[in-house]
Amino acid sequence: MPLMLDPGSPSSSSTSSKRLSHFTIGSVSVDDVRRIVDIEFHAFEDERTNQQLSFRDYQKPEHFERSVNIYTNILTAAQRRDTGLGGKQAQVYCDEALRHNYVKFYKVEDTESEDVVSFAKMEVKTYTVDELLSPADTGHEREPKMNRDWFALNERMRRSYVGLTKHCYIAMLATEPCYQHNGAGTMLLKTMLSEADDAGIEVYLEGTDTAKALYEKHGFVAVNEIRFDPAEYGQHDIGKERQTIMVRGALAKNGARRDVRAWSLAAAQAQAECKANIGSR
Repeated sequence: MPLMLDPGSPSSSSTSSKRLSHFTIGSVSVDDVRRIVDIEFHAFEDERTNQQLSFRDYQKPEHFERSVNIYTNILTAAQRRDTGLGGKQAQVYCDEALRHNYVKFYKVEDTESEDVVSFAKMEVKTYTVDELLSPADTGHEREPKMNRDWFALNERMRRSYVGLTKHCYIAMLATEPCYQHNGAGTMLLKTMLSEADDAGIEVYLEGTDTAKALYEKHGFVAVNEIRFDPAEYGQHDIGKERQTIMVRGALAKNGARRDVRAWSLAAAQAQAECKANIGSR
């Protein structure tokens, strides 16, 4: 999914330093959902094309409620998983599943205003062969074709690169516009990257042009682009969408960071691994 990240440095000004000292990072709860959706929609209010492709138009209440429902369902499922285990066998099953797939939401709060000012959504994922072979628009079948094709394009590109490799996907990082350039987004980014490094996995994201310099500063390398033209669906007034796919190499056990694979190499490896696993069934 698209990514918005404030490009500011926490040390860029005395105001930034003062603001940063009042920021704390925590986990998002179901009670925070409407606030984080509000932040996301405000962060994209000037991104007309992305608004329509990803259902983030703040002028459409149905878009807002859609996001609220999606985030609520994810967080509720995670809460049930963490608190509703039925004994040792369930605990073992849960631990095994968590080693391969889980979603986390982080938030930054301003202790002075007691308000959430930024949030992030990350996914640690290992695709199965069946998932790689499934339709890329799974879960979006009832949505308009333009939106369905947009989500499917993002999903196909990600599958093509990572294949069966365990990876971290940064799906969202958004900061309330009035709090941007004060380091909240950078705090969240560093938290997620540290978690990925501890797990020894690479990080994959789709980013806008304004954020590329910050990602590069943190070790991300551009490997491809996503281009989408809504005019092909009769939408001639919202412009084209272009995002950069960026990857940060995994941290090896010896402390060295692995090189980021070129798109052609990663795609070839992913395809070969998938075929080998199909053949071994």
